[in-house]
Amino acid sequence: MKFEPSYIEENVNVPANNHFSEFLRLSLWLLGIVFGIYLVLGFAAEKIAERLPPEYEKAIAGGFISKLDQQGFPQTRAYLQKILDHLVASAENLPEFSYKVLIYDDKTVNAVALPAGNILVFRGLLAELKTENELAMVLAHELGHYAHRDQLRGLGQGLVLLSITTALGLSGDVPGFVNPAVQTFDLKFSRDQEAAADNFGVDLVVRAYGHAGGTLDVFKALERQDKGRIKSPEFFSTHPDSIWRMQSLASRLQLKKYPQRVALPFPGLGVLPFANRGAVPKNHLRIPIKNYRIGVPKR
Repeated sequence: MKFEPSYIEENVNVPANNHFSEFLRLSLWLLGIVFGIYLVLGFAAEKIAERLPPEYEKAIAGGFISKLDQQGFPQTRAYLQKILDHLVASAENLPEFSYKVLIYDDKTVNAVALPAGNILVFRGLLAELKTENELAMVLAHELGHYAHRDQLRGLGQGLVLLSITTALGLSGDVPGFVNPAVQTFDLKFSRDQEAAADNFGVDLVVRAYGHAGGTLDVFKALERQDKGRIKSPEFFSTHPDSIWRMQSLASRLQLKKYPQRVALPFPGLGVLPFANRGAVPKNHLRIPIKNYRIGVPKR
């Protein structure tokens, strides 16, 4: 007797659609819903952030800034604070904060504008900088984020994303197919913020120091860090390409006809550089920080 298989007819327990196709369709629907909610709430969060009084921002920052404010390097912090105070005094349209520099002992090459005027500079970035003007450009760039209220927009968008994932019952974490998509959608906005902060930063450095010497060298340091690494396409990056940023600012310097002069060296031993826990170059001056005048060439 020959066996002939019989096919199950379609019923409520046997769908006609392919399971993978159904999963893909539902995933795309979920992704579209998340994007829609994220756009609406993100726009609302951005508008609220623009109008958030400084007192509320200080309250937001108080909880986690106290933990970061326990790092060492007192001489270096005092030097960075003098530079920051000099820049703030020369700036316009900054929110009314007590601007403060924090140093985080980590090899990451980065600096971050935290809420309420707290600028976090990583030791890894300080290890890459060679002159005071480069450091001034970094701090002026971060001040640009405060002038444009970028730090609160980022905070607001993060809270929106967390709210969405919590509402979906995902315990604050998004499935693998949603998280990268949302982040990528938001990257261009971040690149625009960085470019605007670059422009603000170079304008402020020129106003504070009288010239733009050393401002482009920051991006050379960033480019040195990228050598040997596999670069992802700029579309997937939160920051513009370092070479593009350097070329863009070079065009701005030429357009504004900003003068170029020799950048100032660091004070020296005990202040900067303390790079990589190594020795201090012999050609660096050793001036006590209390006698060091920011923005004034050494004679």
